[in-house]
Amino acid sequence: MISDKNALLLLGYLDNTLTAEERQTLENQLATDAELRTALSELQETLLHFEQMPEALPSSAVDDRFASFLAAEKTSGQSKTKFGSLVLRPKLGWSAAAAVALLLIGGGFAWMVRVNQEQQREILSLHEEMRNTQKMMVLGMLEKPSASDRIQAVSVLGREKADPDVIKALVYTLNFDDMVNVRMEAAQALSMFTYDATAKSALINSLKTEKSPEVQITIIEILTALGDQQAVPTLRTIMDNPNLMNVVREKAAEGIGELL
Repeated sequence: MISDKNALLLLGYLDNTLTAEERQTLENQLATDAELRTALSELQETLLHFEQMPEALPSSAVDDRFASFLAAEKTSGQSKTKFGSLVLRPKLGWSAAAAVALLLIGGGFAWMVRVNQEQQREILSLHEEMRNTQKMMVLGMLEKPSASDRIQAVSVLGREKADPDVIKALVYTLNFDDMVNVRMEAAQALSMFTYDATAKSALINSLKTEKSPEVQITIIEILTALGDQQAVPTLRTIMDNPNLMNVVREKAAEGIGELL
């Protein structure tokens, strides 16, 4: 970013108010300073924009207020120092436009950054609202009578960002849905969130109470693949339970062998 001194020199250069020595010094600097040349080009465009603006005439009320203010300044003997070089014109001249441009150079970029940040916050807020709406719709699908709808809902939740509502819904589905395929899908979905302690504990606890061999095997394979040694005591209980199917007990034994 150019310094305030150089900004003033550029303004004087465009307004033809520099001395010959100042102009020559600035032109020499422009020849070697690409950033300064860019600033000059941007300033020229800004000034051109102001020159092309439609004429804006002040209202009579503004004229009256300014006349009163000027009269008061003259009365106090300060008008010459403050307004001696000011010439009122119906349109912005180079000096007035240059002053505005200087304000733009100093504050324009900060204003643009603030606007951009506000827009980003609005976009993020909108995305969050859309995500929450989608999540609520999907959670509602878990209450559908169709097993295929519930499987689809569980699959979508498995791709959601983990939060208490999602974890709670998947755990409930894993433990209480009356369809084996839906419970298996819930176990797979929870495996995506095993960095969450609640999800990991839910898989181990469900293995203790699950009656379906298909779901039991699915959970054992998930826990084994995750390398979760906390599951070993539960796997030992399953392996030693004579009431369970041999294929489930053998899968538990295989899991223990891989985890230890």
